[in-house]
Amino acid sequence: MRFEQVDVAVVGCGVGGSSVALAARRKDVSVGIFEEHSRVGEPSHCSGHVGILAFTRFGPKLPRGIIENEIKGAVLYAPNGKSITLYRPKPVTWVLNRAEFDRHLATLARKSGAQLHLNSRVDGLKRTDNGFQIKISGPRAREVECKILVDAGGCGGSVSKYAGLLQPNPRMLVNSAQFNVENLTDVNDDLVEVYFGQGYAPGFFGWLIPRRDGSAKVGIAAAPRDNVRKCFEHFIRKHPIVSLKLKRAKILTAPMYHPIPVGGAALRTYTAGVLTVGDAASQVKPTTGGGIVFGLACGRMAGETAADSIRKGDTSAATLSSYEEKWRQVIGFDLAAMALLRRMLYRLPDPYLNRIFMVSRELKTDEILSRTGDIDFQGRTILSLSRDPRLFLTLLSASLLSAPSLLSLGRKTHTRT
Repeated sequence: MRFEQVDVAVVGCGVGGSSVALAARRKDVSVGIFEEHSRVGEPSHCSGHVGILAFTRFGPKLPRGIIENEIKGAVLYAPNGKSITLYRPKPVTWVLNRAEFDRHLATLARKSGAQLHLNSRVDGLKRTDNGFQIKISGPRAREVECKILVDAGGCGGSVSKYAGLLQPNPRMLVNSAQFNVENLTDVNDDLVEVYFGQGYAPGFFGWLIPRRDGSAKVGIAAAPRDNVRKCFEHFIRKHPIVSLKLKRAKILTAPMYHPIPVGGAALRTYTAGVLTVGDAASQVKPTTGGGIVFGLACGRMAGETAADSIRKGDTSAATLSSYEEKWRQVIGFDLAAMALLRRMLYRLPDPYLNRIFMVSRELKTDEILSRTGDIDFQGRTILSLSRDPRLFLTLLSASLLSAPSLLSLGRKTHTRT
């Protein structure tokens, strides 16, 4: 029996998957992308908020219509309603139409020669002498042979499980909820708003991200032990600031729910014939849950590594390990620093968070943080700004208040499933 054959099979056509395909096709190996949904970019559950500096380093040139807004700063709200405003005269972040961005990347991948298969879910795999035989379910159920398999299918990707790679610990996930609204009150289009408080977004935070057209993306993420649907409803209806902004708002989309791995990168992102990318590899900022820029960067490295391995005729784990070495050199420090910062801050009771905001306001730490232009590589940003003693004192106060959280750093953050 003859099977459909491809050099590199990519599971998932999001940011990471399309980036893998583009990079591999540049080295002239055949690529098939297998997307379980009927349309790329849907369902859309990402805020699409990216740092301009990092995106322009790793991402493609964008059609203007994909950029929904240019953001110059943020208002951070403590649980007690006190706020700190970070502002720069020029835009530092973009708000992207995430669905259109995913489709743009997919179009680039197809134009490069990659084959895109929609309604094609990978439901099983087995190793062969030449790589893998993968089982595809959907309207056109079939089996496909490939030399290398790349899991870019999101959090808890099936390929990673089948290949025996370690899975993120469920305790290190947060569940997000987001919808789009219009007709808000008292919103500055230049500023995103971030809301901390265990009573509304336990273990993470809420957000309001404005668009140029007057609409906004409003959402929260919460620790897995909490019901994110109830938390989201409580946030939009009972939060003393958010509820007023939404009082006359019109809901444009139903809430979308999605798990996000925020415990730091997976312990291992490769094995013989398999690479993992993006959410499937926990290559996500632990402080914000954002993964677009890291998905672009790691997807490119995975695609290049896969293609080089195929051209050498060696897809062993030893050869593919160079992928992990590359991405850890680029984002490893920042992921580790952000994971530490998240553990330090996001588990704190509200009174402690209020005190940190108070210290920050008294020391005018906002003047320091407003100097940063890169929101994606936060570890390096904090390191570069730490020469100012005001930031050091603020972080010191946070670390002292969060001592119980720091004591848990030695615990394992991944488990085998």
